[in-house]
Amino acid sequence: MRTAKMLMVVLIFVAGVALVPAAQTGPTGGATLFEGARLIVGRGGAPIESSAFLVENGKFTKVGKKGDIQPSAGATRVDLAGKTVMPALIDIHNHLGWTSTRSTSEGRLSIARR
Repeated sequence: MRTAKMLMVVLIFVAGVALVPAAQTGPTGGATLFEGARLIVGRGGAPIESSAFLVENGKFTKVGKKGDIQPSAGATRVDLAGKTVMPALIDIHNHLGWTSTRSTSEGRLSIARR
């Protein structure tokens, strides 16, 4: 179960990283309009179906429904129809060597002495 969760987190991270170069290299100083995806905002509400969100200089600047957001002239448009976008869920708190990866239980490091 933990392996499946970790795989999901890695896949979400890789998908997010894949979008960053497009968002930062748009012809209008980094403006990219992503359209058509189901957008899970992450605030507990219903997802936005057929969403649109504008990313300028690597930051989300506008979020709404497809057709409601008008980017500046020359902005890059990315069609995400049929895809789902959500905030990355990453647990970066870990104590390497203090957690057993087989049982996911915490324990002390075992150091062999000679």
